[in-house]
Amino acid sequence: MGKLDGKVVLITGCSTGLGKQQALKMAAEGANLAICARNETKLAETKRLCEEFGAEVLAMKVDIMDYDNLVAFVDATADRFGTIDVLVNNAHTITIPAPFLEKTIEHLDIEMRSSVYAYWHLMKLCFPYLKDKEGAGASIINFASEAAIAGDAFYAPYAASKEAVRGLSRVVAREWGAHNIRVNTVCPNGMTENVTEGLSTLEPAVQEHIRNAFVANPFRRPGNAFDDVAPVIVFLASDESHWITGQNLHADGGALITA
Repeated sequence: MGKLDGKVVLITGCSTGLGKQQALKMAAEGANLAICARNETKLAETKRLCEEFGAEVLAMKVDIMDYDNLVAFVDATADRFGTIDVLVNNAHTITIPAPFLEKTIEHLDIEMRSSVYAYWHLMKLCFPYLKDKEGAGASIINFASEAAIAGDAFYAPYAASKEAVRGLSRVVAREWGAHNIRVNTVCPNGMTENVTEGLSTLEPAVQEHIRNAFVANPFRRPGNAFDDVAPVIVFLASDESHWITGQNLHADGGALITA
């Protein structure tokens, strides 16, 4: 028996990184999945691996900054599975880290459109399928970031968009509890191939800053996306989290400890 047996989970950004590892962990826990990304080749590999766990998987090429793409993805998910039990807004396009004075309004626009705008649209599009379920109800999990909470250097557009996600999520949690939908955010710290591959393109000072951020926790190691972060997402998707909403969970090994 898996923790997500019988649930239909829609996850964005599953070709690589945290999204891929979440999809694999949820497949292993019995979920059926609707996954999307812009890279069809890598998304197909995620689909294949999830199917090896026995999951039924819908995989679609989707640009989450395109509203029509989002409508088509949600419609296809509902046609395939008949419902949606869990929405995981994971995808986000991060512009190249740089000092605030070097960042432009175009950078901010990209990060807002790929996070808070996309999350806004998907929550509304999925609402008819999420609302008023019996028992533990439905779950929405939106990805935030401790880089935004801490005001991490080099990440002005990222921080602005991720804090907007947290504010939006708290409001929706208050309003949609009446429909038995819980809404939470997660701040992850998990090393992925996206991070390691991207480091070589950055200035040395930025590379060092990012490497240090991934080990700045009591365990003095980077988090593992599959073993350390994905189980937290499974918990929030599962019925075990039925009494948790409007909260921000740090799956970061204690990188940000507050009272």
